[in-house]
Amino acid sequence: MIIRNAARASDARHPGPHIHVKIGLPFAAAGAAIGLVAVQGCGAAPKQPAQTAPGEPVPSLPVPPATQLPNPLDNVGTAGNTLAVKIDNVGAHIQAIHQGLAQADIVYWIQVEGGQSRFLAVYDANHLPALIGPVRSARQTDIPLLQQYGRLDFAYSGAISGLIPLLEAADLQNVTPFDDPGAFTDRAVDPTFIAPQQILARFPSVPARSPGFAFGPAPGGGRALDAMTWHLPAASIGVRFNGSTYDVAVDGHPAWSGTATVVVQHVSIVPGAFTDFNAGHPDNEVFTRSTGTGRAEVLRDGKVWSVRWSRPDPAAGTSFTLPDDSTMPFATGPVLVVMVP
Repeated sequence: MIIRNAARASDARHPGPHIHVKIGLPFAAAGAAIGLVAVQGCGAAPKQPAQTAPGEPVPSLPVPPATQLPNPLDNVGTAGNTLAVKIDNVGAHIQAIHQGLAQADIVYWIQVEGGQSRFLAVYDANHLPALIGPVRSARQTDIPLLQQYGRLDFAYSGAISGLIPLLEAADLQNVTPFDDPGAFTDRAVDPTFIAPQQILARFPSVPARSPGFAFGPAPGGGRALDAMTWHLPAASIGVRFNGSTYDVAVDGHPAWSGTATVVVQHVSIVPGAFTDFNAGHPDNEVFTRSTGTGRAEVLRDGKVWSVRWSRPDPAAGTSFTLPDDSTMPFATGPVLVVMVP
């Protein structure tokens, strides 16, 4: 299935960071539940602590380990703190130097001005790549899309001036070259990259929270589908099943492999609230609506299912349901979300 929009103006490139963001003090919020297990024998009296003579130290009881919650982003490993990064995706020269997309738990492919695309990648702290990027500027679409994750770290290189107050007011830990220039390579000159371990060490975020995904065995039904490509006015992304996972191609060029589930979320893409003049001409920064309801397709295991997506509450995750109203389970592993009309 190929999805196309009417042609738009050519890409408006940002020549580099162009904002100043004031960020409050980092805020850490983490919790771990400690479970105690009671063991009883058949008729056996409970074991008493060993007696100690006066003056001898009292032996300490063993402390049970903290409960390790499963990673709700892609069901791989346990939950760690969360980082989102806005990644450039314009031109073969940029796509050739991508870092960290294959290691992301979740990657969103999103339309921006000029009909081009950007990636918004979400990472769990327990399996991070060494570098992520090239890092580019935030968009209006990012704020409500990330709201379902709680107060995570959001790393980006800048933003249009009108968007700054919205980013500052959002429940995000904004990480930019202006509050921590040392966190970005090349003094944040485009192209710039981040070391995610350093970001999470400097800006503690919340543990990973489910964006509404459920994982489990494939349901019945589905239709065999080995490959599929989607188009925006000036960008494309495609996937091909390799027998176990999906290989991803961007604008016709091989990009990365290992994606377990591909979600095609049909959304409304409307004119945004801001206009970019950095390319010497006005370009509207379009806005992708990630709340509401709509149709979607889910690709896993070489098959595709038609489903419905729903996210009426911006603070809650996005559910995906089959025609019989049961939950569509994803395959364990990285998730690619293709956001198209």
